[in-house]
Amino acid sequence: MRIIGLAVFAFSLPLFYALMNGSPAIRRYGWFAIGLAPFIIGYAHLEVSIVSWAFWPGYVKGMIVSLLDSLAIAILLTTRSAPGGKLLLWAYLGYFVCSGVASLFATPAMASFLFSWQLARAILVFAAVTRVARLPDGARQIIGGLSAGVAFQAVFSIIQRLQGVTQASGTMGHQNLLGLATHFALLLSLASMLAGDRRWLPKIGVIGGGIAVILTGSRATTGLAGAGLVVLVILSLLRHRTAFKMRVAGIGLAVLLAGAPIAYLTLEHRFATQSDAGDYDERKAFETAARAMWTDHPMGVGANQYVVKANTGGYSTRAGVAWVSSSRNANVHNTYLLIGAETGYLGLVSFILLFALAIVSALRLAWARPRGPSGEIALGAAVTLIVVALHCLYEWVFVTWIIQYLFAITLGLVAGLGVERRAMLRSRAKRPIAPPLPDAATALPHPA
Repeated sequence: MRIIGLAVFAFSLPLFYALMNGSPAIRRYGWFAIGLAPFIIGYAHLEVSIVSWAFWPGYVKGMIVSLLDSLAIAILLTTRSAPGGKLLLWAYLGYFVCSGVASLFATPAMASFLFSWQLARAILVFAAVTRVARLPDGARQIIGGLSAGVAFQAVFSIIQRLQGVTQASGTMGHQNLLGLATHFALLLSLASMLAGDRRWLPKIGVIGGGIAVILTGSRATTGLAGAGLVVLVILSLLRHRTAFKMRVAGIGLAVLLAGAPIAYLTLEHRFATQSDAGDYDERKAFETAARAMWTDHPMGVGANQYVVKANTGGYSTRAGVAWVSSSRNANVHNTYLLIGAETGYLGLVSFILLFALAIVSALRLAWARPRGPSGEIALGAAVTLIVVALHCLYEWVFVTWIIQYLFAITLGLVAGLGVERRAMLRSRAKRPIAPPLPDAATALPHPA
């Protein structure tokens, strides 16, 4: 099966190259597929392992390639690079290098190399999205794919709820992974609507995203998604108020009020079915173990190594982590602590700088003048990244391939819209300035 999968991947490269060289209508389908792919790759098995580490307890279990990677390569081969917009790319590469430094201290080093491979794939997608987002209709098509993807997950979440599942996970295997992934599609779909996109795709993205959020039964997901929606609408209205935005805000408020009782019942049912753990605080135990590991290894133990080192190094035992497989095989529920323990101070600082640079760049684009529709997308990306950054305080799944793809897509939108804006400003600066009209008093000859 692996040989067949690799053959399909190899065949997809010339196929995607031909399609991306085709008509604009066909290229738009490719751009749409970028946003859709992270939500369906796992379900449709659109990936293959070059090297498989299926039994490794870390979060990266092989050297994997997917059809999204081949599509990204095809886009890079069929589009030209534009000047500017390299700051985020250099920050991304800086994080790649800094996280890779920890591999020098990792045992086995191959496990950490697998994360570097995953990160390189994300950077590849980032570069492709940057090229697409600067093109007319590029960002809109990518967000349309995100909208369709989260609606796809919402359908499976509804089915799971009807089957009695308290915390629906869609096709992603865990409700926390679905919850974090939903932020990207939900908030960017709303931003597309606020930018004046009247298609049905952003609407189903907002509706599907709201359903998926509620059915996860996650407090962090529900609270942060709701806060993100409110903040995005308020900032959009402050940026530029229109009658259409006021209608969207009114409909959004009605949906929030309608969904609040369902979210409350979901959370109530979740905690009613959970057993009382007494005084045991698993999150605190995980964090104690991670901090101890980080203190002993300031340069990190290597990406994709936390579970192994926490157990073999005795950190989980000393921190009081329960002796059950679900606890001993889990990562610390804090992305920043996980990155700090695994990649050290270099990795964490470069990661935070990348996040901060992306947020600041998006906010600058949002408030730049003239304030066009692309600024709404940039604002949506900024709010999305802020919400995800806050959610990372409570979850570790940011380091999985699904979220890495979605993060790369969001950063690519910011970088691409920045390139588009700089190109627009350069073209305006090059326009010839019409000579001033002569003054009426001096233009006419004086009578003799």
